[in-house]
Amino acid sequence: MQAKVNTLCLTKRKPKWLALRFIKLTSTESVFYSPANNLKGSSALIVIYKNGLTSKTMQYIASQSNHPATVFLNQNEITKRHCNIRWFNQTSEIKRCGHGTLAAANFLIKHFGYCPEVLTSMSHERFTIRVKKQRAQLLLKSIEPKKSELAAGELKSVFSSAIKAAYSTGDKNGYTVVLFNEEFSKDVEKDDLKSLHVDFKALSKLHKNAVIALSIKNKDKKNAIAHFRYFAPQFGVNEDSATGSAITVIAPLLFRLHGLNKVKLIQQSNNGALLNYEFNNAKVVIY
Repeated sequence: MQAKVNTLCLTKRKPKWLALRFIKLTSTESVFYSPANNLKGSSALIVIYKNGLTSKTMQYIASQSNHPATVFLNQNEITKRHCNIRWFNQTSEIKRCGHGTLAAANFLIKHFGYCPEVLTSMSHERFTIRVKKQRAQLLLKSIEPKKSELAAGELKSVFSSAIKAAYSTGDKNGYTVVLFNEEFSKDVEKDDLKSLHVDFKALSKLHKNAVIALSIKNKDKKNAIAHFRYFAPQFGVNEDSATGSAITVIAPLLFRLHGLNKVKLIQQSNNGALLNYEFNNAKVVIY
């Protein structure tokens, strides 16, 4: 197995950790970008390591990165059908990371011509990879959110606009999707969710779930478009630039509310991101 090593310098000086004997190679990979729409997507630092890299060292490496996620893969596993995967941001380990997984899969395809069929997280969640036209697609089980009056009540003081409805997947480490009232929806036609203001301190204290703000701009089944933003200050991320894993919650909700199983999602973060998906039989294909 041969690959062109792309050693990344995160600063002007070579980081000390690159000299560690158990780092095989590093590279960066971006996903969910669209030059035509001026959307930059999100990037991940990919670290291929030998046996011996500790969790503490992984966290240190991630803390020195300026990327939203740092992905760790063991060189002894990347040529197998199943491979373990771990993700970290600058402050903590990430439980699930769709954009980091797709970035890692595309990196492996590009540099090695091969990618494992399944990448498995520390919590034993399976991230299935499909390859189409030499690009990775991510297959995940959908997560059905339930309407939550409690979530809507908690979040009243967090957002600058009144909440119409909220849907949650769990009380801890889950997702809450927030929809806004009709008055805000009219403003959405002009500037979408960019005008929404969020009190991150209040959100961190009041709510245990990551929060997805969602709006539907075009409900046409052939060319449906939705916009969203993703907030998780309680997990060290005020606003994520591109969030693939959130689609596992967005997809079944849009199908339930509007009968849509294929939607173009625009994430209105500072960088902006374009995410496509197809929803069928409680599974979501993300690309």
